[in-house]
Parts: sequence; structure tokens; C-alpha cells
Amino acid sequence: MCTHIFMAAEADPTVMIGGTLPLLHSGYRVGKGDTIILESCEYCNSFLSFYPTVAVILNVEADHLDFFKDLEDIEHSFRRFAQLVPEGGRVVANADNAGAMAALKNLGRPVFTFGLEHAAHCTAENLREEDGKQVFDVTVYSKPYAHVTLPIHGRHNVLNALAAASSAYVLGLPGSAVEQGLAAFTGAGRRFERKGTFRSADVYDDYAHHPDELHALLTMAKDLPYKRVVLAFQPHTYSRTSKLFDRFVEELKLADVAVLAEIYAARETNTIGISSNDLCKRIPGSVYCSTLEQVTDRLRAIAQPGDLILTVGAGDIYQAGESLVQE
Repeated sequence: MCTHIFMAAEADPTVMIGGTLPLLHSGYRVGKGDTIILESCEYCNSFLSFYPTVAVILNVEADHLDFFKDLEDIEHSFRRFAQLVPEGGRVVANADNAGAMAALKNLGRPVFTFGLEHAAHCTAENLREEDGKQVFDVTVYSKPYAHVTLPIHGRHNVLNALAAASSAYVLGLPGSAVEQGLAAFTGAGRRFERKGTFRSADVYDDYAHHPDELHALLTMAKDLPYKRVVLAFQPHTYSRTSKLFDRFVEELKLADVAVLAEIYAARETNTIGISSNDLCKRIPGSVYCSTLEQVTDRLRAIAQPGDLILTVGAGDIYQAGESLVQE
């Protein structure tokens, strides 16, 4: 979203982000302007290698617990990240996220906040849906800044839009750039990305691999006009699945039908002895599949007209949906 806004402002930014952006046909671009838009991750404290002029903190949650000790340890790292911002720079944070607010408490410098549920410097007013789009007014310090028409669904995406608008505001961009940029934003690769149709069911793919991300995705999906939400989920890493097990169970129950692929190992070996089948035993009506081929076969067997089929996870689960739509 920041990329769209800064491109609309003709700022010619350099961009390095984690997903493919249709506007760029890639996840990066090299510009000639004085702005670099960079998406960074806290894993292994890698984000502490950057020195941002504007640090935007969206959510601070318990994750990557194969590296961090606990949530307090993660909050400490995010605080260090905020402290990297030089004098004259800005820290922008989500007022609705308890972890972010805890990390920045008594930071010793002003924090510019955005949010929907808690008092914030930047917020959305008159939020509504019109013609399948989210429409709202962005206000900063209670004054109008931009009137936004956002083509993508989800409350989390309104918060993302407020984060991007906040970044634009603190860097002096006009509200018109926010309006133009967000109106053209249709999402990024593997972020509720439409893959096609199968037997009159829509097939989408999403990168969500943490319980909070699943919650945002599935609550959004349940509000869409589909008969059923059919979820094919592939947990990512044994440690995350084990340490957040109960949270995963809770969120996966939101789907009407859950198909669970085996855990994607990524960088780990299964020294814990955990399987997606363990999740399956706690989720009524769910089905466990040991291979992606079995996932595709199961989706093929249960797909009905009017379904929303979601392939979800940070591994290779997207291949199951792609196999369906190619038939």
C-alpha cells in the first residue's frame, strides 16, 4: 500500500517487499527518489540491521518462538527497532495492538499511532461498504486527510491502509496521493490472491501462517457472500505449530470445512513428534492429508458451487489450489 501511495505521489521510490505486487510485476523496484520502502521481519532480529527514518509497527505477537523466548522478548526487540529511528524520524504504531503498545511504552519519544478501536492520531471514520469496496475517511488529529475507496476486503486491510496513510502523512505527502494510491491497490501475491475457479467455486491463496493472521483471513472470508469457506491449511514449522497449538485449533474451527496438510518443515526437523493430524483430532469434521496430492484430491471431491476454497500457509500449499484451477 505504501508503494502505491508513493508511486501516486510521483516520489519514484525504491521498493523491497516480501510479496509480488501487480503494480511492479515483482517484489522490488529501483527508483531515483529519496525514499526506500522496505518490508522487514523480526525473525532472528534481522530487522535490527536496518535504520529506518520511519519505523512502522503493525503487530507484535508471540511468534518465531524457536528464536525468541517469549512475547516479552519479542516486545524488547521491537523496542530496540523503534530506538533505531534517528532524531527527526518517526515511529508509527498500531494503537489497537497490545503488543505494539507494550513494546513502545515510555519510549522517550513521540509515537504516531493509527487504529480503529483505541484513541489514535490517525483513524478511519464513516467506514462502510459500497459496491464491494471499503470506503472511509482518513482523519489525522481529527481533521480530514483523505477519502479512501479500498478495493480489498477485511478489517485488517483497513488497518494496513491507515498504517500506509500514517507513513505518508508524517513524510508530508498529500492526502490525494493516499486516495489515488489506495484506490488502485488490489492486493499482493499470496495475500488473498485469486487463483481461479473450480466447478463454480472460487479458489484463493493466502500466506497466513500465524493464528492471528488466520483469524483476520477467516473472519473476513466468513463475511463474504459464499455458501461455505473451505480451508486447506498447511502449518509452517513444527515449533510454531507446537507452541501455538491451542490457538491454531481455535482459529481453524472458523472454517466450514478444514483440510489439513502435513506441517511444512521449512528450516526445522521434527524433533517434537508433532503432526497436522494432531490438530485434526481437535477440529470436528476436519480431514488430514499427508501429501499435497491428497489435499488436491480432497478439495476436488468436496468442492461445491458457491464455495470459497482457500489454500493457506507459508509453504507450498498454493500448489493444491493451482492444480485444481488448471483442470
